[in-house]
Parts: sequence; structure tokens; C-alpha cells
Amino acid sequence: MKILRPNPVAIFAIYFCYNLFCIQKASAQLSAGIEGGYNKNYLVTNNANRAFTNYQPLSGFTIGIPLQYKIADWFAIETEPTFIQKNYSQQRSAFFVGVYQENYNNYLQLPLMGHFMFGGKRLKGFLNAGLYGAYWMSGTVKGVMPNILDITNNQKPGNSIYNYQNPYSFNEAYTFNSRKDNRMEAGWAGGLGISYLLNRRYEVFTEARLLYGFTDQQKKYMINQVPRYNTTYSLNAGVMFHFKK
Repeated sequence: MKILRPNPVAIFAIYFCYNLFCIQKASAQLSAGIEGGYNKNYLVTNNANRAFTNYQPLSGFTIGIPLQYKIADWFAIETEPTFIQKNYSQQRSAFFVGVYQENYNNYLQLPLMGHFMFGGKRLKGFLNAGLYGAYWMSGTVKGVMPNILDITNNQKPGNSIYNYQNPYSFNEAYTFNSRKDNRMEAGWAGGLGISYLLNRRYEVFTEARLLYGFTDQQKKYMINQVPRYNTTYSLNAGVMFHFKK
């Protein structure tokens, strides 16, 4: 009679799956909340082809609804429907000093991240890491430029374009160009923060987050096109509500 010996690999797999099921059953929890904060966005591009032109970061704000599904005491899956501004400015120098344009861009964003937790029962640190997708919803442009149709009669002393031409100010909605503008954006999302459990239901937190876009703001509409990417740093705070297990 042949004696069947147990396969240690199969035993380990069954044991692992059983314990994972038990952990999920004991720890699985759905949480939702609200958060908001301040951000600063940088337009990453090469401006060597534009003399006396520099791109500078501008501040904006973020507001989102974080949703978490806790799988274990140390890990959860998180997503967060978000409204976020990704603003930047274009500044001119030398003879063109005083000429500038500010771009205020509004996005709807949805990240999908792993939420890793560590620390005590009440005070915890956490790390978020994953990807995000965003849609460029609307924008506003404002600034000052020379008015070539309104030349001053008397030249003023100094070495600036405004000593020869009057300035023209503008503030208007951005008009999208379907041939040039890429309104879909994707990138990496990461964050580091701390949270404090007030009671069984409510938890407050703060987080520093980085959004690193890897899709061009523009479609491929010309040869030797210079790409333009958004990189956004934010500091957020919020509160989570833990639903009953």
C-alpha cells in the first residue's frame, strides 16, 4: 500500500491563504473622509528656445474625498476623488522685464494608492504610493504684455519695453485647442504623513504629497516639440470616518 506524504508547499499555501482570509475578515474596514490643503505646482520643461523667459511655480489649493479599504492592520487601498489646481507663471527678464502670464488650471483627479501604516494604536505614520489620472477641466490666464497698438508719444527713461510701449493687462478664461492641448494627465503619486485616532470612529491626519506627471500637457502637433509636465507638491490635512466593521 502506497503511503501519500503531504506536500509541504501545499500545506504552506493553505495555511497562508487561511490566515490571510482571517486577517481580512478581522481587519477589513471601509473609511471615508474629507481633506484639503495648499499646493505648489511646477511646470517642468526646457525653455532654452525662448530667450529671457522663465517658468515659476504658483500656489493653489486641493480638496478631496479620501476613501480607504483596510485589508490588514498595516495596509489599506486608497482612492480619492479630488479637485486640484496646478498653476504656474511665465516671467520675462532683461528688456522684457514686467511682462508675465499666470496660468491657473483646474483638474479633476483620481489616484489609486497603497496605504502603508506603521506605529502605535492611536498615533501612526503612513506612506502612500501609487498612480493617478487627471482631467484638465478649465483654466484662466492673466498677466501683462506690451500693447503694440498703443505706442507712447514720449519715451520714458530706462531700458524696458514699457519705456516704449504701454502695458496691456488681460484676465480671461483659457480657450482649449483640441489639436494642441492634452487634457488627460497621468503620473506617480506618493505621500508621507501622520494620523491620530480620536476614537473608534474618527481619525485626523496630515500628509505631504508629491504628484509627478509623466504625460505631456500638449499633443504631438509639431516636430521637435518641447514637452511640458506638471510636478505638484502639496500639504494636506483632513479627517476620516471609520464605518462599523
